Amino acid sequence: MQKSDREKESDRSESQWLRPGCCRRFLRKSILHSTVPPRVRHTVDNLLYSTAMETSPTEPTQIDRLSSLPDALLVSVLSLLPTRLAARTSVLSRRFQYLWKASPAVDISFSDPRISFFKKKAMANGVLLSRQPSNPLLRLHLDVGHPASLDLPHSFISSLLAHAHSLGLRHLTLNGEGLAEDLQPIVCSGFSISSLQSLSISVNSYFSGIITLPSGTTLTRLRSLSIRPPVSSAQVEQLLFKLCCLNHLQLSHFQSTAAIVNLSSLTVKKLELLDFGHFEEGTCSVRLFMPSLEFFYLSKRYSKNLPHIHGGIPLLRKSVITVDYLYPEHVSAVTQLLNCISHVEELSLDLKERSVYPFCNLLEQGKEAPAFPNLKLLDVHMCFHEHNFEAVVSLLHRSPALQSLKLVHKAPEKLNLWPKKKRKMNDWRSKLPRNVDGNYQYAYFSNLHLKENNEGFMKLLNKSSTPKKLKAHN
Repeated sequence: MQKSDREKESDRSESQWLRPGCCRRFLRKSILHSTVPPRVRHTVDNLLYSTAMETSPTEPTQIDRLSSLPDALLVSVLSLLPTRLAARTSVLSRRFQYLWKASPAVDISFSDPRISFFKKKAMANGVLLSRQPSNPLLRLHLDVGHPASLDLPHSFISSLLAHAHSLGLRHLTLNGEGLAEDLQPIVCSGFSISSLQSLSISVNSYFSGIITLPSGTTLTRLRSLSIRPPVSSAQVEQLLFKLCCLNHLQLSHFQSTAAIVNLSSLTVKKLELLDFGHFEEGTCSVRLFMPSLEFFYLSKRYSKNLPHIHGGIPLLRKSVITVDYLYPEHVSAVTQLLNCISHVEELSLDLKERSVYPFCNLLEQGKEAPAFPNLKLLDVHMCFHEHNFEAVVSLLHRSPALQSLKLVHKAPEKLNLWPKKKRKMNDWRSKLPRNVDGNYQYAYFSNLHLKENNEGFMKLLNKSSTPKKLKAHN
């Protein structure tokens, strides 16, 4: 029987997909246009190039090396792609038709309001609910969007998380937005998965609603926890007390309603506070009791208040402090923070002051600079006007083990809008010594533990910041 034109065209397109090398080109194109991290993208690209078609010395025809790869390796490659892109590989050949469903990593997004609930349900059934226990699920990224506006029943989301729990889910990322009462059951379902090793919850609750976490947690295997509001500081304190294996804690955009927050954990080694502050105008004090802490990161970009950090961290190795809006009333918090992390070995400071006149960002007037007996690497990005330069020199005098130093001058933003009658422009210029490029914008010193490299560093320590010399340098 003669085939129709449509059947011939279908056969022609199918044979084109099955042609050697098409699978490799499709995978490379999918990776290049996806949100895969650059390191993963480079690794997969090299893998596909190494298995590309080669010319046999005995036969002039090309050999498809990609098809000879085992299914386990192909599934590992597909797991690096977003699920919607990995699903497209089902049209490549019969072998790839169901291969993507065995991927141990799944990401589902319900945030697009243009897709109906029935299509979202069919997608979830094909990706997650139809998965058998023989194909375990290791990673799940679930974006529920706004459940109320998208007509997503809570029971449907809970059934997805319950089935993922039965598949041995280890890493969960949960995103959403809306009212607190709409997100409450979804967050509680995430905290009920006892097999989790890492949990990241990022929800935006309108009208500052507070979500109540379940009182009895079963996350005994959890090693990494990332929380974005809305939860109360008291719940976080109770949760840390119950997590006996936690190594990494991140609190993002966390606004505490209490004046004092106690963060206590014997196992946490990495702590990140991103825009941690107070709802009201008063200051917020954070008491740390983390004897195993090795890395501390503090970022203040949008919150109005800088928390006062208290507590000793004897095993701290590295600390990164970033403050974008630094005002004179924050200097006491910065000084207290430097005293808290005085045992650090690597310190990075990035401070941006906001004022109509220069002020010292690091030290309070009349107080002695903190000592850093173990500090080996110091990286400072700030405006090195006279006050900050003298403060940094005071810190360097009390850092006997310093081996590497990097100072970068950052001029304040919108300087031309500030009243010039109050302060001259020269007061904001860099007081750093002249570098090899003939300017005063940065100063690098390395291998300071060697005596032959101490000459420029000693000049920096002995540099006098009298007005005459400062004027000559600028």
